[in-house]
Amino acid sequence: MKRLPFLRLAVCLAALPAGVLAEDATAPSTDLSSLKQLSLEGLMNLEVSTVSRKDERWWTAPSGIDVITSEDIRRSGAMNLPDALRLGTGVHVGQSSARSWAISIRGMNVLAANKISVAMDGRSLFTPFYSGVDWASKDTLLEDIDRIEVVRGPVGALWGAYAVNGFIQILTKPAWDTQGWLASAGTGTEDPLFVSFRYGGKVNDTTFYRVYAKYFQTDWTYNAAGQRTNPATDFFQTGFRLDALRASDTTFTIQGDYYTNQDLPLDHLQAGLDGFNLLGRWRRNFSSDASLEIQSYVDHTYWLIPSQFEERRTTGSASVQYRNAIGRQDIVVGFDGSLSRDHIGNIGIAQLIPPERTIHNAGLYLEDGIHLTPTATVTLGVKGEHNSFSSFEYEPTLRYAWTPTAQTTVWAALSRSVRTPVRIDDDLVIQVPGTTVFAANDDFRTEDALAYEIGLRHQPVSTFTFDVSAFVYRYDNIRSTEPAGSTPLPLTFKNKLNATSAGGEVTLMYQPLAQLFFKASYRYLDLDFTRDPGSQDNSHGSSEGNDPKHVANLNAHLTLSSGWEIDGFLRYVSALPNPALPGYTDFDLRLGWHPTSNWEISLLGRNLLHRQHAEFITTNSLNEQVHRSITLKSTWRY
Repeated sequence: MKRLPFLRLAVCLAALPAGVLAEDATAPSTDLSSLKQLSLEGLMNLEVSTVSRKDERWWTAPSGIDVITSEDIRRSGAMNLPDALRLGTGVHVGQSSARSWAISIRGMNVLAANKISVAMDGRSLFTPFYSGVDWASKDTLLEDIDRIEVVRGPVGALWGAYAVNGFIQILTKPAWDTQGWLASAGTGTEDPLFVSFRYGGKVNDTTFYRVYAKYFQTDWTYNAAGQRTNPATDFFQTGFRLDALRASDTTFTIQGDYYTNQDLPLDHLQAGLDGFNLLGRWRRNFSSDASLEIQSYVDHTYWLIPSQFEERRTTGSASVQYRNAIGRQDIVVGFDGSLSRDHIGNIGIAQLIPPERTIHNAGLYLEDGIHLTPTATVTLGVKGEHNSFSSFEYEPTLRYAWTPTAQTTVWAALSRSVRTPVRIDDDLVIQVPGTTVFAANDDFRTEDALAYEIGLRHQPVSTFTFDVSAFVYRYDNIRSTEPAGSTPLPLTFKNKLNATSAGGEVTLMYQPLAQLFFKASYRYLDLDFTRDPGSQDNSHGSSEGNDPKHVANLNAHLTLSSGWEIDGFLRYVSALPNPALPGYTDFDLRLGWHPTSNWEISLLGRNLLHRQHAEFITTNSLNEQVHRSITLKSTWRY
């Protein structure tokens, strides 16, 4: 794609017609009064849409799910999506370098974690190159996020392949909720400069829009000797969203983003990134129980690792979903499909052959929620998918939820999920002069998992709730590395690893006072890999997952009447087994002040218990260390 210089982008944004920017002088301002205070009652009544692809209360959803709200993100001082995801129950986030993270749910964590699926407003952030998320290029204006829904457990019966251990859906606010101006800027010991702005206005009484831009610089992380390994990097992103209410029962959305780390003030590229996306969505509510939604998007990415790898990829996707509740049944049926075309620049020893390929994925899903009694619901669901690598796959689920009282929900689920092959599984070739070290082939099969889950949510008193879930997984046909023939080389991918896991998650929320809120979470995981007879894979599963047994968080939020806020975040991650890495405990502290209704000033100290520490290590990780940091940020809303 054509690379737009940073200055040209700034000029384009500044050149918006003055009439557009000044269209609505009376638009509702986004000041302190609109910032929602953390509330236990509000969290219990939150609606989610990811578990069943329809709106429902989080409290009664038949799945393990946690919601990270916009207020959670603001008060955490998060600088990026991975930092925001640290707030989710059961989410393991390991930062291995300045712009590199490993993120997983219920295990199987590596830099290219392939057992979770991630979407933003229905647009997949997954890459069909290596079946993971390139978090360095996935961003948005964090102030525009409405909530992040973190589903623990498989939801492949609705969302398809890769939603094996969990699904993360990032949902941004409609344009009518982001009217007026927002500008923020700051600096820190590890983030020398960051600045962003957003303006929201309206074309008329039924059509609203917003535009935003953000730029930030990030210093590189440290090696074990405390030395920086590379120069600072920077990143620029801009985008827009338009929401129209064409009738009382019909909405239309169009939104898009452009991002780059090229042609910027700090042009020291460890990896060159740029891309754009454009999404459109139309929704019609025929009644409170019936709706139709159509969505389509195009996503283009460019990725360059000098002397190693280059990728250009364009993906187009379309989906349609119909929901109708009739009597005791609540039926959701839908179709989604995608085409992805890539061009791989094979400039290193690792190559993809053929260098160009178009792949597809198309699926039909059906879910029926049957209300057996006013307090008991059983949900049957299945998705059938056809893809370019393994042909047809199916993913069924059976879920049950019982709500005997408004304060109690009991649920259970049995699900099958899959991780289908991607480009590197079929097409990766590694060659050194005179020798083929590795050669993938089209014999690689789909990985599959059977998951058993059970959970309980209960509010024993008005100020305290707990959410407990337990799970058992049985994984088959996991990717292994084996000799392709009778000689040690070349190696190839086969499916001779298996695994079992068992564990549980606990979330506690306590609000003794309106101004004081606590949230604690804990995840336990016991994950064991085994080999099929005859397997020669000696990795012991390290290339597929390196996971701590224990992950825990304790967050505390105090809101003072004088406009001050105090937020503390204590987190613990136990040791990683293979490659081995000691566990760590660390603490973040945020001090916020609202001198007026329009201004917010915050001081954030991150990783305060250690000068530096390693968070994650894998066989292919950069294995850097995260440093203690202090960040000052100022935000203006009008």
